[in-house]
Amino acid sequence: MDATVTAPPAGFTTLTLDVTDGIATVRLDRPDDANAIDVPMARDLSEVATRLAEDPSVRVVLLGGNGPMFTAGGDIPLFSHTPPDELPGLLRRLIDDYHLAIERLTELDAPIVCGVRGAAAGGGLGMVCAADYVVAADDAVFTVGYGRLGLTADGGNTWFLPRLVGMRRAQEMFLLNRRLTAAEALDWGLVNRLAPAAVVDAEARAVAETLAAGPTRAFGGMRALLRQSYETPLRDQLADEQARIVAISATADAAEGVAAFAARRTPRFDGR
Repeated sequence: MDATVTAPPAGFTTLTLDVTDGIATVRLDRPDDANAIDVPMARDLSEVATRLAEDPSVRVVLLGGNGPMFTAGGDIPLFSHTPPDELPGLLRRLIDDYHLAIERLTELDAPIVCGVRGAAAGGGLGMVCAADYVVAADDAVFTVGYGRLGLTADGGNTWFLPRLVGMRRAQEMFLLNRRLTAAEALDWGLVNRLAPAAVVDAEARAVAETLAAGPTRAFGGMRALLRQSYETPLRDQLADEQARIVAISATADAAEGVAAFAARRTPRFDGR
């Protein structure tokens, strides 16, 4: 695939989208505001997730942020300048769109790679958690911070974090506002790899390129099976594994993978 698709003129105002060679690069683009999530960004994220779900050429999603920070999470200055009686409505509208984006990102066949520089905080941490592979700068920090604001959580953090880091550590992050260094995030299982900030984007892209050459529909089945495994009884999980592998065995990529293995050559998957 060598086509390049970019957002149309009437496209996004808070992020950028580029789809090239199967890699959909999504970059948060409010660098002067620490890429904080406001109502327009939540709307843009919902729209971009929908476009990714509808684009069969997408074989991997690469998430990042323009500027020195991935995201500060919710736009606290916006919240502080909103009259108290209007804040609940603003949060409802923002979170409606943002949660739809998180849900659709997790349901893609295409795996997600995330590159984190600076910080991933608050609801924005949910995008990191929704990713399948995370490269973080060795000076990055990770925090939820809701307790300091007198708020509960969003972005799927109460669902993702106990699964990724364990319940006790998740409780520490939420109740004591524990801020993780990059090394701690790696040790706790929140990220996969650390790199100097200057090469985080390049390292994340290298992983994305590897995944873009893989069996996309099989990856989608793997993502779904792993996501449901904490709630599904073993018997049901075994049945779902059987149903998915039987269905995926009929794809062109499965035929290529089996043939390549038998011929002792590298498979050439095309995502079908």
